[in-house]
Amino acid sequence: MIFDARPSPARVSAAAAAPLPRWALWALLAAYGVAGLFGRDPWFQDDAAGFGLMWTMARGTLADWLLPNVLGAAVAEEGPLPFWVGALFIKTLGPWLGDAFAARLTCLLWLLVGTASIWYATYRLARRDEAQPVAFVFGGEANARDYGRMQADIAVLLALGTIGIAPRLHEITAETAAVALLAAMLYGLARALDDERAGTLIAALALGALALTRGVVPALFALAAVFVVGAARGRVKMAFAIAGLGAALFALWPLAAYALAPQRAPAYFPAWIQWNAASITMTGAPDLARIGRNFPWYAWPLWPLAAWAVYSWRQSLRAPHVVVPGALAALMLARLFLTGTPSEEKMILAVPPLVLLAAFGITTLPRAARNAFDWFAIAVASFVAVAVWSYYVAVQTGVPPKMARSIVRLTPGFAHEFVPAALALALAVTAAWIALLVWRVRARPPVLWRGAVLNAAGLTMLWVVLNALFMGAFNYSRTYAPLAQQVGQQVSALGAGECVVAHRLLPAHRALFAWHGGLRFVAPDLEAACPVALHRDLRRSRLDDEPPPGDWSPVWEGAWPARPDEVFRLYRRGR
Repeated sequence: MIFDARPSPARVSAAAAAPLPRWALWALLAAYGVAGLFGRDPWFQDDAAGFGLMWTMARGTLADWLLPNVLGAAVAEEGPLPFWVGALFIKTLGPWLGDAFAARLTCLLWLLVGTASIWYATYRLARRDEAQPVAFVFGGEANARDYGRMQADIAVLLALGTIGIAPRLHEITAETAAVALLAAMLYGLARALDDERAGTLIAALALGALALTRGVVPALFALAAVFVVGAARGRVKMAFAIAGLGAALFALWPLAAYALAPQRAPAYFPAWIQWNAASITMTGAPDLARIGRNFPWYAWPLWPLAAWAVYSWRQSLRAPHVVVPGALAALMLARLFLTGTPSEEKMILAVPPLVLLAAFGITTLPRAARNAFDWFAIAVASFVAVAVWSYYVAVQTGVPPKMARSIVRLTPGFAHEFVPAALALALAVTAAWIALLVWRVRARPPVLWRGAVLNAAGLTMLWVVLNALFMGAFNYSRTYAPLAQQVGQQVSALGAGECVVAHRLLPAHRALFAWHGGLRFVAPDLEAACPVALHRDLRRSRLDDEPPPGDWSPVWEGAWPARPDEVFRLYRRGR
């Protein structure tokens, strides 16, 4: 096949760039963001650990703000910025909304920051001359404003329709902030091409904030992308300015910590540096296989669209709309292979630049490919929706029995109650999805954003329906509230509620047992005077079988039915 060289591979008519109704975009954002935030406790593991860091800061001293810890146990990982924000939410909104829900509202904040940054970054890049579609001989092509707005809407919709990130963006973790900050850096780079001073400042602040969120390693990979963009666009001085300002912002944290918490900082930062250094290792063969299995679905549908964008714009690889997201996507994907075991927090940072690339890919797809994208999104979402509803009916009626038994096995001891309001919400959202399908079939709209809308609406529908119908089961399987309350009652009966030793407990355990059970854990150097110890024994490992060191006697043992592989024991110190 011979491809004719032309200034742009995009052919977009005015009708194809017709505006997406603002109410539809905002409705999708609201449904996506709010679903999953209500009716639940902090969840084990990362969600609870993040809440514990925020809660400790909100109730603690200045040293707790500067040196993140969960009730005295230092967490020398990540950075303090997202937990500072959560602690402020707890202090200001906690008295009215509850501390846990106030902390969870930070997810909405970061979602708004991230989607706004993606929208404006794409809009600025799409309005540049290098990104404009081909001008038709007799006119009728999309103008720069409509084309830019269409591309920006598509980018946001693709972000909402990315399969892997939805659960993570609704948990209290550093990744929610990191995604938003990486998107903000993309916006800063896009703006710097037209307004160098303002764009450089935004990108530098985002880079420094990223280092304060996820450590220096992802920030260094992002900085490498900045230099690639600077070299491609003849803005190397801009790249150095971003590096210097970002480093200065980051340096404020350790300087303040050493100045205001001199007793604890010398022990904290060497451990934090070691955590950063330990992440720089080559990925082994088993991990490469894991990336091959997980990433294609995690980043669906971004990666095929992004790859097509690079191919279709191959004659304009130095153009800003290709090199800005392309450089950052390439470096974040390289990080998967150069920083040891692949994890969700590494995969998720590749999403923002892939979103921008994918938006410029979807408008250059052939018509047959665009139609295939539409129907694939419809088929996948509809099939999963039928499965979800089938399991719900099975749980409520016992028919079919095999499906009902599979849910019972996953949530032993949980009583699946019928909640009319939740059912009504799920039915309404499903009906809206069916109406959207009818619109697609009957109207056959020429707009290029229709596939992105179907993809985002399908995933949002599934997210809302899952949370409406099964939130009780999800919360039951991932909360420790009843068990923590039992432990709290036992500790109170022993008369030792003021001091408990945490032995083999993860930061998430410390947070959950303190929040739900009222246990008062103390720093390791103050545990010698505590009369009671709480020990966690993971049955899949023999490394944590031994009791706390010293003269201890077991007084209680318990477990949570949804997590039968964990046993918790209370010990009383010998007298």
